[in-house]
Amino acid sequence: MITIPLKVPDKLAARLLLLENRLPEIIELGLRQLEAQTDANAETDGSVSKSRVLAALGSTGIVTLPESAARLQPRTRHTPIQADGQPVSEIIIEGRGSL
Repeated sequence: MITIPLKVPDKLAARLLLLENRLPEIIELGLRQLEAQTDANAETDGSVSKSRVLAALGSTGIVTLPESAARLQPRTRHTPIQADGQPVSEIIIEGRGSL
């Protein structure tokens, strides 16, 4: 392992000290994002692709990405049920009593 001396502003140093044990992960994430931006800038449109940023975030383990939308089941709409009587919101308000 190599130790790298680094000068940072006092405010940034205070923030970094709180995350001292995770600094290698944070630096790795930052480098991957910079590499993705550099690669994207080499492309004609110059934009960072969403998939590359998500891949960089997910590969570090710092961020847990949600399941792919393709794997999720589509939501089904149910027909509302008609019921007589007081609306539930009024029953709840009555149950709270006076304030």
